[in-house]
Amino acid sequence: MFSGYKYKIGMAWLISVFVLPLPFIYTFGQGLPALYASQAPAFMFGVIAYVWMLLAIYIGTKPKWIDRLIGLPMAYMIHGILSLVAIILAFLHKEGSPSAGLIKLTGDYAFYLFVALAIYSLVFMAGWLTSRISILEVIKKNLEKLFKHELSVWLHRLNVIATILVFIHVQLIDYVRANLSFMILFYAASMFVTASYAWAKLKDDSKGYKGKLISNQEIAPNIRELTIRLPKKRSLRLAPGDYVFISFPNIKGMGEPHPFSIANAVGSDKLVKLVIRGDGDFTRGLRNVSAPTDIAVDGGFGMYQSVIKDNKAKQLLIIGGGIGIVPLLSVVDGNENIETRFFYTVTKGTPFIYQDRIAQWQNRQNFQAYCQEGRFQNEQILSILPKDMSNFVVLLGGPANMGRHWKKILEKAGVPVSHIYYEEFSW
Repeated sequence: MFSGYKYKIGMAWLISVFVLPLPFIYTFGQGLPALYASQAPAFMFGVIAYVWMLLAIYIGTKPKWIDRLIGLPMAYMIHGILSLVAIILAFLHKEGSPSAGLIKLTGDYAFYLFVALAIYSLVFMAGWLTSRISILEVIKKNLEKLFKHELSVWLHRLNVIATILVFIHVQLIDYVRANLSFMILFYAASMFVTASYAWAKLKDDSKGYKGKLISNQEIAPNIRELTIRLPKKRSLRLAPGDYVFISFPNIKGMGEPHPFSIANAVGSDKLVKLVIRGDGDFTRGLRNVSAPTDIAVDGGFGMYQSVIKDNKAKQLLIIGGGIGIVPLLSVVDGNENIETRFFYTVTKGTPFIYQDRIAQWQNRQNFQAYCQEGRFQNEQILSILPKDMSNFVVLLGGPANMGRHWKKILEKAGVPVSHIYYEEFSW
């Protein structure tokens, strides 16, 4: 199915890895003087690295069209992996094409800055990696006491400085400047990303539309519910299952946007409910935020409703664990006409949230909820799979190990890969 999620991911990787660098490689190779032919591979490595760094900066602006196509978590994974490979290519470029003077200085400074930021980002920014390597997760949790999230965001932005150094580095090479076709592409791509980054950071609503936090209450130990009223004149496109980035422009230390899932289907009242567990410095700081107060909201982001729509879902299987149930609650809230089996698990001693809402949904003829402490057995889930899976969709939410487990089990049971979606909320 060419509109399937896996197909879109495949196309995203194909375009990122091959299609985008290709015209740069071709034009550079066509204009390279014969004198430097022996260094051509090293030069190409540098060209590819620059293209991928530009792509990483562009993805960092959170383009909504990319999110609705493949989801920001997947886009950030592409961003992270290509950035790391780009540093390896930059090293090969550095070693294979000796230089001197200011050319060498700008290139070396950019490379060392990229390496330092890559090491830092592997621990603090790459949730897709730390969730898979336990030692990195331990290091992250310990260092987070010193390096707050806002500092991490600002340090990550030094990638822009490093990319500017590479831009200057290229300008200093006379035979590259003489390659008109390549330089047209080089300037066009650089200016496009520069303009996109500047627009994302400097526009009036760069951190979202101004809303009002009207309620902030603890609904369970270490879990808070925030109720936000959105401006009626500005409509955010929020679909069930989406998440938004929020920040508090008037509160010190809480001015950088953080992503949180919405727990309700947003209606004409423009009320958004967020349910947040206090895991980090920002989330723990929410206990000190008094309502009413100004809040910036940017969104929506997310793929849950897109997967439902793409597969013309008539049956939903929802499996959620812990705080990961939050976006799935809004999916249930906003898709009352779809037959739904809802499995919700928490660790022993952890409270369920919104039990009253779940009990109310049980009155629907097409809804059945199963809530328990501890993981569901494979047989409990597999026993309710339908024979006809053409309009059957599975949505997962929760810890990484849980999500990956059920994806593997359900794929083996014959559920089409494109009908299973897990939004790994790990950054």
